[in-house]
Amino acid sequence: MFNSVTSAQRHLFLTLAILFVSVIVAVLLVVTRPEAKTESKQAAITRVEVAQVLVQDLQPQIELTGVLRPRQVASLRFEVGGELLSRTVEPGQSVTVGDLLLALDDADYRDAVIEAESQIVETRASMQRDRELQKLARENRDLAAREYQRLEKLGQDSLASQSARESARQQLINLESEDARLTFSVESNQARLDRQEAALNRARRNLERTRLLAPFDGRVNQVMVEVGDYLQTNSLALELIDTANLELRLEVSGDVVAALDLGQRLQVRVDDRSVEGELIALQLDPNPQTHTHPIRVRISGEALMPGQLGKVRLPLRAYPDALVVPATALLREEGGRFLYLVRDDHLLRQPVIPGIRQGDLQAIRQGVQAGDLVVARDVDVLSDGLQVQIEVEDKAP
Repeated sequence: MFNSVTSAQRHLFLTLAILFVSVIVAVLLVVTRPEAKTESKQAAITRVEVAQVLVQDLQPQIELTGVLRPRQVASLRFEVGGELLSRTVEPGQSVTVGDLLLALDDADYRDAVIEAESQIVETRASMQRDRELQKLARENRDLAAREYQRLEKLGQDSLASQSARESARQQLINLESEDARLTFSVESNQARLDRQEAALNRARRNLERTRLLAPFDGRVNQVMVEVGDYLQTNSLALELIDTANLELRLEVSGDVVAALDLGQRLQVRVDDRSVEGELIALQLDPNPQTHTHPIRVRISGEALMPGQLGKVRLPLRAYPDALVVPATALLREEGGRFLYLVRDDHLLRQPVIPGIRQGDLQAIRQGVQAGDLVVARDVDVLSDGLQVQIEVEDKAP
């Protein structure tokens, strides 16, 4: 019994000792812990790149791209029908003006010319004969007229003289009638001759139309017919293009048209080449559907091909003495346009009205003055009133 009580007491004493030690340790830890140090952190200052608002003349340009086209494209057709007898060219071949391209069988057209020529020869011979007969008839008429006048002067006493006068009068009438007939024959033959000469000219033109000749220097683009084909009148036979000069055809807005003049020299870039072009056509009245103005810029076709892309820079209206800032300085937010001005090392978000943009420059119509410092870039992460440290932009706008 004594041993068990003693054991219980020992166990209780041990527990109390452990508890006491734990309390002492906790107190010592609290007492001896290091004091918290209050550190004042200074807010970091944002560094920004700034640029000055400058006054500068702007000549904005717009770059447009188009496809190079031949200066002239001719879709050649035969104006008469017939069998194709000759084909002397192939696509891609160069030709000069007047070269024979295609030819029809012209036998019937040659016969038509011969027939018209023979009719003219016959009519001219008939006219010549009638003129000679008319000349003789008029001489006889004049003689008969003089004889009738002589008999009239002799008087009307005898029956014989009266009979002679009547006979002379009848002969005069007949000769005048013959002269009138021959006059009509000559005049009608002249009208017939005019018609026959017109028919001859038409036959000769039709004979020429059996040969298709190059109307200008160029290249054959397409040949649509083969030897032996029978071609109807106005059948498309061949396409010829002028590649010596090419044209860049574009549609531009009214503000571009206002800055252009016919004959103006423009630079056209094709691949890695820059060639000089001339503005040769400028439609002042816009297309009613697209409200754009077609223009054509002509360039030399040397070492160039139709179908290549050409880029041309066209000037817009000039803006003298414009206030300009870097284009990256303009902030677009909440439907407005803003610049961050630097005032006493703090930012001021200033509403502005922008103007035209030219490359890396942005014109400002209202809201700033020349000489103002504006943040040049990274404006999306800034805020109004922010303290900043400025860095001047390396390149002036």
